[in-house]
Amino acid sequence: MKHLILGTAGHIDHGKTTLIQKLTGAETDRLSEEQERGISIDLGFASLNLDNGVELGIIDVPGHEKFVKNMLAGAGGVDLALLVVAADEGVMPQTVEHLNILELLGVEIGVVAITKADLVEEEWLELVKEDIRENLAETFLEDAPLVPVSGVTGTGIDRLIAQLEALAEKLETKEQNDNLYLPIDRSFSVAGFGTVITGTLMAGKLEEGTRAIIYPQEKEVEIRNIQVHNESVKEAVAGQRTGVNLNGVDVSEINRGDILATPKSLTPTTLIDVKLELLGKAPLNLEYNDRLRIHIGAREVFGRISILNEEAIYPSEEAYVQFRLEEPIVAYHSQPFVIRHYSPMITIGGGRVLDASPSRHKRFDDEALAKLKIQEYGSDLERVELALKDYSKPARPVDIMTGSGLVVKEIKDNYEELVEQEKVAKFTTGHQASYLHEDIYSSLKKQIITFLKDYHQEHHLRWGCSKEEIRSQLDVELNKQEYDQLLMGLTDENLIKMQEAEIKLKEHRIELNTNEKEVKEEIVAKFKENLFTPPTLKNLKSELDVESRLIIELFDLLVRQEILKRVDAEIYFYYEALDEAEEELKCYLQKNEKITLGGYRNLLDSSRKYTLPLLNYFDQQGLTKRVGDERVLTNL
Repeated sequence: MKHLILGTAGHIDHGKTTLIQKLTGAETDRLSEEQERGISIDLGFASLNLDNGVELGIIDVPGHEKFVKNMLAGAGGVDLALLVVAADEGVMPQTVEHLNILELLGVEIGVVAITKADLVEEEWLELVKEDIRENLAETFLEDAPLVPVSGVTGTGIDRLIAQLEALAEKLETKEQNDNLYLPIDRSFSVAGFGTVITGTLMAGKLEEGTRAIIYPQEKEVEIRNIQVHNESVKEAVAGQRTGVNLNGVDVSEINRGDILATPKSLTPTTLIDVKLELLGKAPLNLEYNDRLRIHIGAREVFGRISILNEEAIYPSEEAYVQFRLEEPIVAYHSQPFVIRHYSPMITIGGGRVLDASPSRHKRFDDEALAKLKIQEYGSDLERVELALKDYSKPARPVDIMTGSGLVVKEIKDNYEELVEQEKVAKFTTGHQASYLHEDIYSSLKKQIITFLKDYHQEHHLRWGCSKEEIRSQLDVELNKQEYDQLLMGLTDENLIKMQEAEIKLKEHRIELNTNEKEVKEEIVAKFKENLFTPPTLKNLKSELDVESRLIIELFDLLVRQEILKRVDAEIYFYYEALDEAEEELKCYLQKNEKITLGGYRNLLDSSRKYTLPLLNYFDQQGLTKRVGDERVLTNL
């Protein structure tokens, strides 16, 4: 079944609610005040199943100018418009404002019902039709069928239904594979069930037992029960009026205009970038920092405008604008919105969201304006690439849903195409993949090369630099797996070499000057002179008349060249001394089977300071093992 949303529009007391009741048999004025006063104050809902298999969810909106805010709360998801004009009054102010709102929200098709046709003469009815045609000129309804009807006698109802069926055939159903997006227009508590919300499911699907997020407060909830037109269902799909029983949230935590959506698909923000157009008959122009009422989804929020590419916006003109909002909202790419003047409250324009979570822009910033043009006119691929350029680290598909307005699968497909075009680098970590724009990837590689050049110049006696030291200095945050893959790329390009936890430029060679060679030889000589009582680094610093830094650098070099061997925190041995100490130990144990610390100290003519670390070292190497206070060979 195709599911579409039909929205009424029109002036107060033009018979919208009566007409809907005649079409469906449902009374959409649910509030006692509405029934007492005979006017619609808030949104009303009904459904109509057409013979061609289309289910119309009907949103009946209030017509009084005081309740345009409520009208806007329900108009965001409308597929098909039913403009209602009373035959005895013709086009009135709210007829025009509602028509403007529907156009600004992107509604493209509809029908005009001329109600109360039973109250006027045929000649008058023709004059009303002419007046309607004049007012609809150059709007999306300029060629719409005009159907005289009577909500009292039923005249024209069958013809109106036939027109709705014909128009519904032309429309595509809403996308059910998109991310879940349900603007909340009502919330209340039901005894025994708890919190219930209602709204028009604009994208995706709802299933019992799944989890979702209420934005902008980012409250996680569970979908307990679902109703569509007062009937319990296991699943609701895009295009249906839906009631949802939620677990995990109190009704006091929910406001009209909040959004029930897929986790991580939206980002709360107080900034949105938009393309804004003023109505041709707007009674004023807009200037920087003007305060406005912004209607988006089912939400009204106050905000000020920063006009990014013009000094001001005049009627019938458009511009790139950043809204700076007074409270957080959520939005998605290409979402329609309407603006109304702060006071008096009149509809003056609207447009589409281009960036749902931007940074703050300066006016007339060429780079920001270029990005907005891509957001407005670019393909999905171009917008995904743009979102990746702006992301601060390697991104998974879920990370840029807000920036691209696409679902995870669509983003992943675009990622892979960008990888094939060599515009994006791909990191694979287990079952996950993340992606980094090639500009950022190349910049990181250059940053590593530059860092290593500076490091080698400052520490020319060291083989290389700690991998983690470099990672901590990078402009982009990479996890260990991503960083290792980046380094492997540099290795494959023959730019660096890696050794355990260190890296260096491939061309880097350790070259000692004359003074460094002399100091190195002096250090080695001291170790050779004291085979089993070798100097410590601290000793060398005090004994040699050179900079401590040079001694440290040369000491590390000797260890790397396997001339010295570290056996304890501060104890190092000349390699030949270590071999001799091992041989002495083995020969003694082969003859005597075991040795004490004191015995080994006497054997080497050394001290406890050096022989205890030596014995512990040989234990670690598996040559010996400790038995009480003695050592024995492990192979005996």
